[in-house]
Amino acid sequence: MSDPSRPGPKPKRLYVRTVRVGDLQRSELPGAALLRRFDAELERVGRLVARGQLTNPPGDLLIFRAVSYDEALRVLRTDPFRGLSGSAYEVFEWNPMALGSGANLEPAPARGSGRLTALLRVGVVVRDLVSSLRWYQEVLGFPIREQDEATGYVELSLGRGASGLSLVSPRREWGEPLYSETVGRIGTSTGIVFQTDSAAALELRLKSAGARITEPPRQQPWGGVTLRFQDPDGNEFLAFQLGSIAEERPPSSIPATATPARRPRRQAVPGQES
Repeated sequence: MSDPSRPGPKPKRLYVRTVRVGDLQRSELPGAALLRRFDAELERVGRLVARGQLTNPPGDLLIFRAVSYDEALRVLRTDPFRGLSGSAYEVFEWNPMALGSGANLEPAPARGSGRLTALLRVGVVVRDLVSSLRWYQEVLGFPIREQDEATGYVELSLGRGASGLSLVSPRREWGEPLYSETVGRIGTSTGIVFQTDSAAALELRLKSAGARITEPPRQQPWGGVTLRFQDPDGNEFLAFQLGSIAEERPPSSIPATATPARRPRRQAVPGQES
């Protein structure tokens, strides 16, 4: 058992800094670039836990790590909100017994320690790279982000900063068991989830292209709408739409061949006008 009287690193506690800005104008508040630099420095030294906005009255919330209250004040010397005229500035220790323990007390991994920083791309195995590439471009609207015809590498992306989708066509020269294992992934559920602005319109576009819909748009208990579909090789994807199923027709940009199903005729009810 370690001796608490011996010198050594002291455990860091959580401290909260709140700023109530009241009726201050936006021009009087610290700029976003200044706040990002301050947060980046806190993260670099393993102190930053969370930052968020306060409401009623409006303000800013910062949760960070420090060994003591005095050290917490020293950390906040360069706080862009410090000394803001007309604001209420408060610093106190986070009390898990009173405020809950919904924050990680352990410091974040230091930079260069092997932590994951971004999701770059996911792979989808297809039988024919050329035809699949055409389908993903024309039906799903994926532009090519990177391609090497010599090696057959192709990466698609929905936009700048988005994760990439890499189409992979198995090659026998890879040898076994890699070749067979890769072929075995064709026609399975990929686990990949997309977001769409209209699940109904996406369904019509997929049907027009001959794609198989494995689960039509369905309202979910959490408030969104989900749609499951497959590419020509049977690889299954899920797309979701925020909000409820729209009652209006899909936009006119949908191909003319993708016509919505006819609505059932209204049944006459005795005593009502038809």
